[in-house]
Amino acid sequence: MEIQELKIFSQNINEQESFYSEVLGFNCIRTSASTLEVITKENKLILEKSDSASYYHFAFLIPPKSIESAITYVEDRSIELLRFRNDKIIHFDSGRAIYFYDKDANIVEFIERPSLKYLSQHSFSADSIIKVNEIGLPVKNPMQVAKRLVRDFDVEPLEEIGFNDNFCWVGDYNGVIIVVKEGRNWLPTEKPAIENEFSIWYRDKGIVTSLKFENNQINRSSNEGGQDHSS
Repeated sequence: MEIQELKIFSQNINEQESFYSEVLGFNCIRTSASTLEVITKENKLILEKSDSASYYHFAFLIPPKSIESAITYVEDRSIELLRFRNDKIIHFDSGRAIYFYDKDANIVEFIERPSLKYLSQHSFSADSIIKVNEIGLPVKNPMQVAKRLVRDFDVEPLEEIGFNDNFCWVGDYNGVIIVVKEGRNWLPTEKPAIENEFSIWYRDKGIVTSLKFENNQINRSSNEGGQDHSS
């Protein structure tokens, strides 16, 4: 799965623009008073102003071997890393990750995945960030939603047999929708996953799909087929 655009909602869009642009150093475009685009090398994160309270978990992919430099980069900007068992780096089978909050209290992750064969890089800057790599989707019935994404919306999972009632990895290391049970805490915090709304455009199995998640339902977006930012 290759995520091309991910649109989430923000209560603090001006503060988010300052955070992502001035603090973290992303290339950001304010396309309107209510919309902010955060640009990476391969895709974009779109924030749209909303008065509804919510928060998200999402991840940016960074180059292999850059996580230590990313820690220095983030902490030099007075951003406190979220620790797990007092460790700044969390190790997974697929790579290593660090976490922090943005100005909407979203749980933001930087993760490196060596199996993707991007060039290793020991230095780090905002220009190093490759793409939006994952988005969390809290739902009442993770297995049901995950299987529908595979069956009806052209997502090819790494291992469908690994789906369970609390956590389903729907996608691959290039891009993934992490479908979890509402109320399950987001690693590495004790913040429970809550229902939120977002739109996503992605390419999988050669097909570009646009989906909207709202009110615990999945719908195809009217923008399907009109957005393709793959190189």
